[in-house]
Amino acid sequence: MRRKKGLERGIGLTFLALFLVVLPLASSDTLGAEKAIKPIDLKFSHFVPPHHFLQADGFMPWAKAVEQRSGGRVKITFYPGETLSKGKDNFDSAVTGVADIAWVSIAYTPGLFPLTEIFFAPRMANISAETCTHIYHELYEKFPQIRAEYSKVKVLWLHIGSSAGLLSAKKPIRRLEDVEKMVIRAVGPNGETAKALGATPVSMTVPDVYMAMERGSVDAALVPIEALIGFKLHEVTKYLTLGFQAGYGPYLTAMNLKVWNSLPSDIQRIMDEESAKAAFLNARGWDKSEKDAIELMKSKGAVINLSEEESERWQVKLKPLWDKWVADREAKKLPGKQVCDEALRLFKKYEQASK
Repeated sequence: MRRKKGLERGIGLTFLALFLVVLPLASSDTLGAEKAIKPIDLKFSHFVPPHHFLQADGFMPWAKAVEQRSGGRVKITFYPGETLSKGKDNFDSAVTGVADIAWVSIAYTPGLFPLTEIFFAPRMANISAETCTHIYHELYEKFPQIRAEYSKVKVLWLHIGSSAGLLSAKKPIRRLEDVEKMVIRAVGPNGETAKALGATPVSMTVPDVYMAMERGSVDAALVPIEALIGFKLHEVTKYLTLGFQAGYGPYLTAMNLKVWNSLPSDIQRIMDEESAKAAFLNARGWDKSEKDAIELMKSKGAVINLSEEESERWQVKLKPLWDKWVADREAKKLPGKQVCDEALRLFKKYEQASK
């Protein structure tokens, strides 16, 4: 009996020893498996609110497509409404790695994209954001000097947003004289437009416009028409003035170069393919939202369309901005005239094709 108990104890100790040897190996394998399936988490910073159409209908479809096509190896986490970085800092955030991906308004980075700023010149044609996005891409591909402006980041996609409208908090704007001496929110190159019309420009990002108009620290705002809905500016806007041919707003979705270069090649390919779709998906969203915003203001009887005669007066004031734009770029040894001529050619081509 004593011998049997000793045998049982020996067998038990043998199994215990084997268990203690196998357990670390099993734990190591389990941890290795967990590590292998842990997705690459990419932080995406933008300044529009969570309810904005770009989040729901632009950024999210792109992210879901990337996540699904990568088999869950990529996860995109959004930081909307300036929760990771301020709108004006988004380009720097992508460059430095504060954000892995950032949606950038070129208007918030005056001087960093001097040739891209051609889109802020008084409107060259009456075309959609989707059509204008084609022009953006063609200029980017044609001119190495434009591509050089984006060299600090990986360009995921470029697109054009809603055209600019003049939102007035209190007084109707029907004539040039109504604008003179007004304090108008106008960011970056749009500040030159405000000055040419006789107003005083004040720079601020779109998320700050609501409070500024509500408090009366600005009389009006030169912003994308879409912002009436996207940022609820219709609540503090009494009149929307159209017909003075303001410029278009270019946007960039940028990725940190180091993070991009660290991605497996198949994931890079997936992101490139989905980004090509996102550029025009975003632009179409802008077009729809702009139409919706104008209809909303029309329902309130708040839309003012400048007469042809009055619109011409505004254009006379704004026309010198073209010559100034070209001269400023040429002074910096940039091909301002070439870019301007090509942009005008493309705008004319697409405008005629849309008729």
